[in-house]
Amino acid sequence: MKKKNDDPCRIRFITILTTLSMLTLAGCGYDDSSKDLTKIDVDKYVTSIGDYNNLAITTSSRTVITEDDVEGYIDYVLEAQSELTESDKTTVENGDVVNIDYQGIKDGVAFDGGTDEGYDLTIGSGTFIDGFEDGLIGHKVGEEVALDLTFPENYGAADLAGQSVEFNVKINYISEYITPEINDEIVVGYGLENVTNVAEYRDFVKSNLQESADNDYLSRKRDALQQALMDTCTFSDITGLGLYTYYVEQIKNQTQTMADNYGVSVDDIISGLYGMDNEQYEQSVGEQAEMLIKGALACAKVAKDEKIELTDEEFDAELATEAEAYGYESADAFKAVIDADDYRNYILQKKVVDKLLETATINETEED
Repeated sequence: MKKKNDDPCRIRFITILTTLSMLTLAGCGYDDSSKDLTKIDVDKYVTSIGDYNNLAITTSSRTVITEDDVEGYIDYVLEAQSELTESDKTTVENGDVVNIDYQGIKDGVAFDGGTDEGYDLTIGSGTFIDGFEDGLIGHKVGEEVALDLTFPENYGAADLAGQSVEFNVKINYISEYITPEINDEIVVGYGLENVTNVAEYRDFVKSNLQESADNDYLSRKRDALQQALMDTCTFSDITGLGLYTYYVEQIKNQTQTMADNYGVSVDDIISGLYGMDNEQYEQSVGEQAEMLIKGALACAKVAKDEKIELTDEEFDAELATEAEAYGYESADAFKAVIDADDYRNYILQKKVVDKLLETATINETEED
């Protein structure tokens, strides 16, 4: 007699259930180590979500570019083209650019780094130690001025810090910046497509400034909506996700890049620029990473519930647009310098946020 547990029908039924269970687990494809939002079980990490179809957000209103804005921008560009030219001015005043020869003497001997000729110094810029620039005000072109000064106690060169010195300064001439006036020749020199005269240039500037303002307005709305969406959610612990680790690394890499650009250590950036100790910095990085991933997960939850997907065609189109905007020769060249998973997450979030903006209530405050 066969045992009940050996019933072939029952064994076959158990086998089918086991196989289906295995297929279900394999088919879901969830992977907490992945940076791809679509491979993370968002229901596990977004434990609840509110009514995201009727979100209320507040942001400053859209900026409308005026003619004054256009002229201000044109003047700003022209100032960058200003040329320093010797003037007929004879007496030094604050704000003047003064061409000087100078020699610094300590204990009767000229010290290293304290001598130069034909140096253009802007009076009031704070380029030199206290008393140097003010000491030239009121003196005339051709004069030789003796300045008795003291280096600050915290001066970078230890042999000069806190030391009394004498600077002998000759005032060669006073210069002024001459700013050109806008004209068709200058406009053509900018090399802008289909812009050949001042009128076309003003239209070009206004259009670009308005486009920039509109993009800023949209960005502010998107940020406000994503924050509002996050506020409706509750989350479980997300610090074990690979995406969290990725964000932490990206934030720290930005700090390292900043340190490299300034030629200082990361510790110098943390303490000097951020005003933190290492423990506070680590906490701040973690909080920033949590904020980023919670925003991403909230959008991924909406995408899943609303069946919002990012097609390969949409992804490629965004890549092409961004590549052109950032000056890359091709989408492939741009793709080579980005993290494809992270960028796909970004585009998916943007798609979700823009969808939710269609039904959101937007309260506008006066523009900044």
